[in-house]
Amino acid sequence: MSTPAIILRPGFLGFFLLFLSLPLLAQEKSGIISGEVRDVTTKQPLPMASVALEGTSYGAMSDVHGRFVIRNIEPGTYHIRGSYIGYRTIFLADIVASQSRNTTVILELQPSEVEMEEVTITGGYFQKPADQVVSLRSLTPQEIRRSPGSAEDIFRVMQSLPGVATAGGKSAQLIVRGGSPDENLTLLDNIEIYNPIHFARSGESMGIISIVNPSLLRSVDFLTGGFPAVYGDKMSSVFDMTLVDGNRELTNYDVNANVAGFGALVDGPTFDGGSMVVSARRGFFDIITSIMNKPASPEYYDFVGKTTYDLNENNRMSIVGFYYLDKISKSGNTQESQAISKYNYVNRDDYGSAAGVNWRSLISNRVYTLTTLSFSGNGWITRQGIESDPSLAGEEIRENSYALKNETVIQLAPSFELKGGVQLHLLDSRHTTWKPADTTRRGEIIPASLISSLSPVSNKTAFFLQDTWKPLPFVSITTGLRYDLFSFTNKATWSPRLAMSYSFSDRLSLNFSYGTFYQTPASYQIALDPANQLLKSSRATHSIVGFDYLLAEDLRATVEVYRKNLSDVVVGNDTTNILTNAGSGKAQGIEFSLQKKYTNGFVGSVSYSYSTSDRQDAPGLSTYAFEYDRPHIINLLAGVEAGNNWQLGFKWQFASGNPYTPIIGTFKKNALYYVIEGEKNSARYPDYHKLDFRIDKKFLFGSYTLTVYLDLWNVYNRSNVISYSYKTDSNGAVTETARLDFGLLPILGLTAQF
Repeated sequence: MSTPAIILRPGFLGFFLLFLSLPLLAQEKSGIISGEVRDVTTKQPLPMASVALEGTSYGAMSDVHGRFVIRNIEPGTYHIRGSYIGYRTIFLADIVASQSRNTTVILELQPSEVEMEEVTITGGYFQKPADQVVSLRSLTPQEIRRSPGSAEDIFRVMQSLPGVATAGGKSAQLIVRGGSPDENLTLLDNIEIYNPIHFARSGESMGIISIVNPSLLRSVDFLTGGFPAVYGDKMSSVFDMTLVDGNRELTNYDVNANVAGFGALVDGPTFDGGSMVVSARRGFFDIITSIMNKPASPEYYDFVGKTTYDLNENNRMSIVGFYYLDKISKSGNTQESQAISKYNYVNRDDYGSAAGVNWRSLISNRVYTLTTLSFSGNGWITRQGIESDPSLAGEEIRENSYALKNETVIQLAPSFELKGGVQLHLLDSRHTTWKPADTTRRGEIIPASLISSLSPVSNKTAFFLQDTWKPLPFVSITTGLRYDLFSFTNKATWSPRLAMSYSFSDRLSLNFSYGTFYQTPASYQIALDPANQLLKSSRATHSIVGFDYLLAEDLRATVEVYRKNLSDVVVGNDTTNILTNAGSGKAQGIEFSLQKKYTNGFVGSVSYSYSTSDRQDAPGLSTYAFEYDRPHIINLLAGVEAGNNWQLGFKWQFASGNPYTPIIGTFKKNALYYVIEGEKNSARYPDYHKLDFRIDKKFLFGSYTLTVYLDLWNVYNRSNVISYSYKTDSNGAVTETARLDFGLLPILGLTAQF
């Protein structure tokens, strides 16, 4: 399993040297903005559409293929206006034109005479798919880049959205409306990926940094509930990332570095008329820990690329791929590591990859299809132990999926759209785990075990059908139905979905969503014991009601009330590997948010969420607060252009402490002391809060741009507790050790663009 590292490191060194030796070919100080204009539902190109930069004389008309190019633009940040006869005008904010570079954008317009289409534009700067009228947040690459306290990591930015709780500075995982991180579906250009975060594993809440370079992203849609029937097999949320297509005008180069690592990116045309974009990164964590003489040495690598070709006027093909490798080795102990783990020798390799082909075909003026053929997989190897036996416990896991997906959209009438599709996943997993006999902190014996599971190739088959229509000018309705079959357990589920929106005016709407969502047991759960092959899919029912009010073209307020009822939840115990569907629970809450898009040199948002998340492990047992229950969450963000290419921003976060099970005493057994636990999750860690501050400065040189930033995390050095660990001595005294999140942490970064 160490072979990927041997292969990758020399290749990465060559990639690094290539970027250091690239000549600065571009000599012009002006920038270019190019892209496409097309119909939002049918994806048909719109020729002779007007594209203009607001408040300037810069503009262009799209050609017969819907493409446009605006040249000789003074470097700066602009707002783009797209208009076409018979269509509603659309605005894109925060589009950066850089010297000697090309910026690519996509404008998707909605017919103005038609009231219902794929997208309902509720305001110039806010867009919303008609089948996702609630619980949707969309972010642009610039919003990701400028967000304080994120180090330009997309998942840390999402932790500031309504209904999303931060897992702390040491984790980029998403905790959505009281659900666990493994309840979130992640898509990269329509390819489902197991793990999008470095140093995170299935079923874990940790993870340091996103695998995807934010410079690669064209858009990000985050659906925190009530998602449509096209998405399935997850109970909480959908994280849908779309990569840029690469520009067709000239080649852009980016080199960036911060405390997390070094990265390089190439974006430009290919020799055969297509386009490509490629990113590679190498982490610095192992170098930093070596300098600090720490026993743990984490290192990571990732590679993401996409190339796009137009086969003809109506058919476009893109090829997407990514690869990542994480390595951790630890020998020896620190005081903190002794408190967290009994093993002082750890070697851990995590790896993953995905590759796929997307084929979009415009069959007619009213019909198009998107077909995706993909592979996605990940695996990990762990060896841990003590000096005399460093492999006392360990695991070797591999999970692969081969998928074929097709989605067809038909515009049957101006106010009626039909969408349907099929999804087929072939699953192949290998699972080997071994561990010595052990004792829980309560004195319960855990026998030694060796699990070796070679699951037969199984499949997940799904069909979905939904329609979106507008029976009245101010009412839109989306109904959907999804069917899922998991061959390994031979269990099928039906998932009805419903979404409605009532518009009181062009600015105010009442929205509603209801649906059933299922999640199949994961392969690592099934492999633990043969009895787990009887597990059913966990079930969640979402009910959401909300208001959406546009105070101005760039300012929107939302209020949402939601409830998730959970049943057949997979639960286990501490002493065996047998899991059951005896669990149940609920999550409910209300969210308020105010969001301002970047205009007039200012961007900001305010959100407050109140929620509860409860679980019950079996009928008749006590209900307890779920480990991800955080009743109060507040997020305040603001950013401003300070002039002379300076940008300032801050973010303040507050969240109630997570619940945990307290220790209330000790007892003696076989000459050893063990702890007595209180009621499950009856105590809470201290409230979590911190202030982050970011300052950016852009320097313009003759043929390239250099941006330097300082991202200060936890400015007032709050001691935020992540967890407690306990040890008992020979006299029965208990020592409590707090594991803390990052204190004051300065992150200095730079990006060179040429």
